[in-house]
Amino acid sequence: MSTLYISGSPRKHSNTDYLLRLLQEQLGGEFHKLTDYDIKPCCACWACRKKGACIIDDDMAKILMPRIFAADAIVLGSPVYFNNVTAQLKAFIDRTWCLRGELRDKIGAAVVVGRGYGAESAITAINAFFLKHEMIVANRGISGVAFESGSIAEDVESIESVATLVRRLRELLLAGDQAHTARTGI
Repeated sequence: MSTLYISGSPRKHSNTDYLLRLLQEQLGGEFHKLTDYDIKPCCACWACRKKGACIIDDDMAKILMPRIFAADAIVLGSPVYFNNVTAQLKAFIDRTWCLRGELRDKIGAAVVVGRGYGAESAITAINAFFLKHEMIVANRGISGVAFESGSIAEDVESIESVATLVRRLRELLLAGDQAHTARTGI
């Protein structure tokens, strides 16, 4: 059972990264920061409809998509920018259009950090991504309140929400593993 953590934060050592890393420490898995990769935006060419895969040859296609396929759970994190996710995470989301139908029943979880307003819109955008791909949404998501670098560590509620999300992800991953065993006998 593998978990993939995707940070859409452009800041190094961001508050969003802090929460994602806390999840990773407790659950394991791979952490990836989108700013470390060359990800071009979707150009709406629809070539993927004919080819069955995105024709853009970048790190999204070569590195991240194989990891998305291998993951049982995907946790998307973003700071709140103008009441939504960052451009980096939006580009990631848009580029998965070519994966329609291929992420069904994977588990998804949202983590956002902002100043107290706009978080719900960002969580809604991430959860809409999961639902569009027919993924299982773990819970409503974590909504951290922070602005200055490192100040998320003072947000007791979001830190406690990490433990709640870890428990829920473990439940869902175990249920998925048991269902797989029942279907395959493996």
